[in-house]
Amino acid sequence: MSAQLGSTFPVKTPAGLAELSRSYYAGQHWRWRLVQPLRPYICPFAEVIDLVPRDSQVLDVGCGSGLFLLFLASFDKLRRGVGFDVAEDAIATANVARQRLHDPDLLHFAVRSVEQGIPHGDWTVVSAIDVIHHIPPPHQPQFIRDLCAATPPGARLIIKDMVTQPLWRATANRLHDLVMAKQWVHHASPEQVESWVTDPGMSCVHRSRRDMLWYGHWTLVFQRKADA
Repeated sequence: MSAQLGSTFPVKTPAGLAELSRSYYAGQHWRWRLVQPLRPYICPFAEVIDLVPRDSQVLDVGCGSGLFLLFLASFDKLRRGVGFDVAEDAIATANVARQRLHDPDLLHFAVRSVEQGIPHGDWTVVSAIDVIHHIPPPHQPQFIRDLCAATPPGARLIIKDMVTQPLWRATANRLHDLVMAKQWVHHASPEQVESWVTDPGMSCVHRSRRDMLWYGHWTLVFQRKADA
């Protein structure tokens, strides 16, 4: 049964996703009500949603306040979704937001840091949306290897992050995180990330690049062999 809000299926445009975001975070702290509906205008959520097969079990690493998993639930993509993040306030917000779904039990959110390890399970998809640039550069290669290790046979790993070039877009991305997350971030290029995927069972099956306003994004999808 579909988990979308309301009686009509949501529209997968920035405006439609923004309206859906407002419904998730209605009644919550003004910061979430203000910021989350703006994210679909600067992040290619529609593209990433389409990369997730239907009836998936998704582990979203660094899920923030749960927006990506909430979108997946609303577009009837999930059998189960699990998200974790180190930010307690974001996870508390996500757990309130999931109550607005038709079936809140589709999603589970927990406070956890990547240093505690990435949970292994029978995931169809492991995702990391705008997480790498928050990881200190010396630890980024190991983070990617840990994501690969948590991706079961036949499953896919979806990584979306911010561009390193051109410099003006990378600078805009950094200033955004300096204001919003109070953190000077460190971007990695998709070429670097591909070079860190040394697991012979993983192959890159999708590459894309997308600009939205002054923000630049790249997306990679890796697939693990079914018999790996």
